[in-house]
Amino acid sequence: MRTAIMRGRSSNPKEDARLGLAEWRRQVMSFGLGQELGVDMGSERKGSIPSPELYDKMYGKHGWNFRTIYSLSIGQGEIGITGLQMANIMAAIANRGYYYTPHFVRGIGQGGPLPEYKERHYTNVDPQHFDAIIPGMQAVVEGRGGTGNLASLAQFGISVAGKTGTVQNAHGPDHATFAAFAPAEDPQIAIAVFIENAGFGGSSAAPMAALMMEKYLRGKVERTQWETWLEGDASKFIRKR
Repeated sequence: MRTAIMRGRSSNPKEDARLGLAEWRRQVMSFGLGQELGVDMGSERKGSIPSPELYDKMYGKHGWNFRTIYSLSIGQGEIGITGLQMANIMAAIANRGYYYTPHFVRGIGQGGPLPEYKERHYTNVDPQHFDAIIPGMQAVVEGRGGTGNLASLAQFGISVAGKTGTVQNAHGPDHATFAAFAPAEDPQIAIAVFIENAGFGGSSAAPMAALMMEKYLRGKVERTQWETWLEGDASKFIRKR
């Protein structure tokens, strides 16, 4: 995060942090964060990607620096993101740098989606960089000791790319998250799972995502033991946390 923010745009470290944060925010928002995506349903939340002006209000124009905001690099601090936005990020990574506006209506009459849902929205990240990110996400699920091993669909010949997450919660047990897309080499589904007060993402959100991906890609759930585990043993584990 420090390298991304402190780029020497100004000899004044605090001004350099302001300029760096503004550019970081511009890059992040190109993935559809901090704004409404335009989904064809009401009550969409836009989330929050903090700006220099926000921190100016919180601490005064010269009252904050890089140390104030470095937690943004791991999704903490003043960042707010919806489940839909997280799934959309997965779609953008799967597409190597672009996404379509999410929509619930598949088509109207004999036609397909409205034109605005067929338009590609490109991120500011060069497509070549995704070639390095995606293998790492596959290792999360398929690698030895990966935190997302319980989301693996390798037994069906399906490669999954994903990322686990544990959201700190000051009011009780942490929240579990897992986001992914599959098949990694020819993506057909992007998904984000959030489970309140469920602890580690790899132990609850990941297997739940695996079941949904299995159902979508294969038309059935063959590993019914996972359904039983999530309904029984997993819930007991979660309650103990």
